Amino acid sequence: MQQKWLEKFKISIIEKDFSEIERLLDEMPEIKSINDLRTSVALINEAKKLLAQEQNLLRENMAKIQKSKQFLSQTHEEERFSQSC
Repeated sequence: MQQKWLEKFKISIIEKDFSEIERLLDEMPEIKSINDLRTSVALINEAKKLLAQEQNLLRENMAKIQKSKQFLSQTHEEERFSQSC
């Protein structure tokens, strides 16, 4: 079970499948071997890095969307002002 779980977890990290990562973490088996424990810790750390990168990317994209929204709102205001004159 442990080896199968480790393989699935590795694949989910490679594929950046966040829902699968979450599911596998919820179903994490009891780890009995020190080597499997070390591998699991390393993979979990990789998953954490991947999630942090994704979070930063999402934050950057949200900021870009906010700037675009402000620009469009400002442009719309200027357009309405010029039409009223």
